[in-house]
Amino acid sequence: MKRTNIEKKQIDLIKESICVYTTCIECRTLYKDGKLCFTSIEDFIDDRGRSCLFRLKEMCHGLFRNSDEATYKEKLYDMTVGYIFHEAMILRENLYQLEYYRPKSDMASNELTNLERKIVHEIEMLIKKADKKLKDGLRETKMLIKELVGQLKDLIKMYKNNYLLPRFIFENEKSLTKIYGKKGFEELLDDMYKDGKILLMFKAAKSYLESEYYETARILFKKVASLDNQNKAALFLYMYTSAFYFYFRNRFARALVLAEKATSIDINNDKEIDLYKASLKGLISDVSKEAKKIKKHKEEI
Repeated sequence: MKRTNIEKKQIDLIKESICVYTTCIECRTLYKDGKLCFTSIEDFIDDRGRSCLFRLKEMCHGLFRNSDEATYKEKLYDMTVGYIFHEAMILRENLYQLEYYRPKSDMASNELTNLERKIVHEIEMLIKKADKKLKDGLRETKMLIKELVGQLKDLIKMYKNNYLLPRFIFENEKSLTKIYGKKGFEELLDDMYKDGKILLMFKAAKSYLESEYYETARILFKKVASLDNQNKAALFLYMYTSAFYFYFRNRFARALVLAEKATSIDINNDKEIDLYKASLKGLISDVSKEAKKIKKHKEEI
């Protein structure tokens, strides 16, 4: 499997795990409000591949179950997800019994034979058991989900060199803060990035740059440069992304000024910056040609 494919799958795994946590909490809230029904739980758990828990189970199996490269933490995560799926399927079955058999057990007893009355009584007893099992199952599932997101934090730390991860964390800060709390989220950043949020923002900006999202990248690089005025790389990359941003909007004069300013910034012994500077030289050449074309066109008019 190509490295880029693995990195994309790691992000998908984290994203689906967050979805599982969020959907589980939503189901518990519906239960507390007396509104949980079989249809609403289908988004959380089903046996047809449409639920987030089913998708997460399949992702884990595909990535970790038969992989010699998977770490013990990844294999443990696969086992935990599999166990949650098993418990959630039982929970789903109990909810089905309550929703589709409870109304049918409420019959006019004076119209029933002794045998039929006995059957209805047995159904009522089963419904009571299913009700208790559902309550216990939701409590158990919540505990397992809490364990799961604890393990997820370890996986996120493990994947810190994934170039897509800073961008994902930046875009999903609210969801991650909801799961781990503000303090837990900050601790996660400190564990992963020595400079915390500023470095996260810088890495996220570079991810946007690599995907050629120049507008978003320039905004983030500008924020980093304003928060850390000693960060020459952030200032350079702000000008670099801005030059390309204006170039693709045919604002050639603005692009040329920014490109020339960026190339004048002195950053020693940085091969990556040198590559960006080489790219800017190409941009300056292209902008100069465009400027000449515009000038010639105006003269002809």
